[in-house]
Amino acid sequence: MNSNFFIVFLLALFILLIKYYTPKIKGLIGENKVSKALKRLNKEKYIVLNNIELNIKGSTSQIDHIIVSDYGIFVIETKNYKGWILGYENDKFWTQAIYKYRRKFYNPVLQNQGHIYALKHVLRNYKYLRYYSIVAFTKRATLKTKTYTDVVYINRLVKTIKKYDSFYINERTKSEIVALILTAKTNGRNKDKKLQTNYNINKNIVCPNCGGNLIERSGKYGSFLGCSNYPGCKYTRNKKQ
Repeated sequence: MNSNFFIVFLLALFILLIKYYTPKIKGLIGENKVSKALKRLNKEKYIVLNNIELNIKGSTSQIDHIIVSDYGIFVIETKNYKGWILGYENDKFWTQAIYKYRRKFYNPVLQNQGHIYALKHVLRNYKYLRYYSIVAFTKRATLKTKTYTDVVYINRLVKTIKKYDSFYINERTKSEIVALILTAKTNGRNKDKKLQTNYNINKNIVCPNCGGNLIERSGKYGSFLGCSNYPGCKYTRNKKQ
């Protein structure tokens, strides 16, 4: 009797473990496929950061992929679901349909908006950055969605990214942004001392809005740092920052 109970217990435990870990494993597989696809991007124009976890005001935001590029910041949410995927831009939940099986899951477009909010908090001194939200599904899914946000298959991901081709961020500002993100991440601190050193040197001399030089100016309330591209750029900062 005790032996039978032990076998049943082990079987139940095994089933619970499978139910718990299977979604995580599938998620990792999807993220790995996206990581491989993003390797096709030009490394001089696109800096890819994978699995970035940020803690903002007590809430954790796990971002699958961030791309800091010449053209803006791409934030990518990966889904490795199968079956029909049905949903609209502003629906709170989308539906996964496999024959008669139906399952609700949180709208990944809204989920990615939360990720962008967290990232904007980290990069709050860079007011005029452009953020592009992309949701990428593996080919296991059949997309039946209607959205303004890019919701694409992974094999279309690189092409989707490249359609945004207006030059926007210079090389120096890109390095600063990457260093800030790596410093803010909570799942493993940044070990790249060179990147961090470059950021500490540059943050006091580079305008985060346009990449121009910050120079000392005098005003009604004393000295401050202002952008050399004034009046085109009106960024200012206290000298003590």
